Amino acid sequence: MSGYDLLKGVRVLEVAALGPSSLGGYLADMGADVVKVETGAGDGLRYQGSPAMGSPQGESLLHLRWNRGKRSIVIDLKSDEGRDLFLALADKADVVIEGMRAGVLDRLGLGYDALRKRRPAIVFCSLSGFGSYGPYAEMGSHAPSFDAFAALLATNPYALTKEERAASNANPIGMHAMGLYAATGTLAALIKARATGEGTRLEVAATDCAVNWLPDVIDAELNREQCFERPGFYGAKGRQAGWARLWIYRTRDGRGLFFQAIMPRFWDRFCATVERPDLAGAYQTDREVNTVDDEVHAKLEALFATRDFADWMALCEAADVPAGPAHSLPTLIEDPHFLARDSFYLVDMAQGGTLRLTGTPVKVDGQAFAPNLAPRAGADETAIRADWLG
Repeated sequence: MSGYDLLKGVRVLEVAALGPSSLGGYLADMGADVVKVETGAGDGLRYQGSPAMGSPQGESLLHLRWNRGKRSIVIDLKSDEGRDLFLALADKADVVIEGMRAGVLDRLGLGYDALRKRRPAIVFCSLSGFGSYGPYAEMGSHAPSFDAFAALLATNPYALTKEERAASNANPIGMHAMGLYAATGTLAALIKARATGEGTRLEVAATDCAVNWLPDVIDAELNREQCFERPGFYGAKGRQAGWARLWIYRTRDGRGLFFQAIMPRFWDRFCATVERPDLAGAYQTDREVNTVDDEVHAKLEALFATRDFADWMALCEAADVPAGPAHSLPTLIEDPHFLARDSFYLVDMAQGGTLRLTGTPVKVDGQAFAPNLAPRAGADETAIRADWLG
């Protein structure tokens, strides 16, 4: 069972491993019937990375996320029988996903050109590291290389110690972004196919996705001669004017509070609430001459250390002053807003035990998000043959 019912009736045939499996995962989350074509022991993502779930040899969290709600069939695409079976399934599919180096299915005679002759409305999406053209198209790639290409990453986060990773906040972007961008394009092409009967070949490269993750930064670099600093935006020492009012402060109990009273009306309201006219007087609305942020920052550090996090949250809420938690992972998963937003769902493991896994940020009125556990390789062959091929 997939997640919601928004794509109920849409059939997706996926030949993908590792990060590109996320496209089929997002479509399954929305209700598509996603058939994952695997070979041999199946997608190596199942047992890659750490931690392993349920046991030291258990399945990986990325597999449980990206392959949830799908069904699996094992096909040898290099055999005549396997290619015939794949083509028969593709004849019934709305979308085909190629999630390997670009062009693999073409070399097997199963690419877009071959499929659209049989099914003109087919949507074919290829996901890879560098895409099918350009000087690096034939190069192998791994997740950290996507962000390194896009100038987002200065090191391999997986080469850091656990403590170093926690301190660096280094998280892969391109690996996670590729499925999101691909899902947008795939759904747009699916709408076109249903309206016109015309299929589309799409290509999404993880490096392109990483580059587009911070478009304003890249755009500024592309247009150096046309970029000018906005007067008044930066105050003393080259920082954003008023930065002390948009900062994370530690409360008496050691929690992080993201204080956000950078706008004059919120700042004045806060100063009145805490009875600190000296702070209100220190605020200068003329940002071009604002040189008091260091002083305000020091006073706020001392002030926020006088009360516990919960007390500050209650005070800011009552005064209508923007503030919010700056979480650690342990405090995040206990946050009342996190819990109220149905941020995770429960699923039983085959070997026993129940997992709490993050769901989807998409919320559908009247529907609960509860996809099946990611399948074992080939677990659904009989059902897939019956449902798709009769």
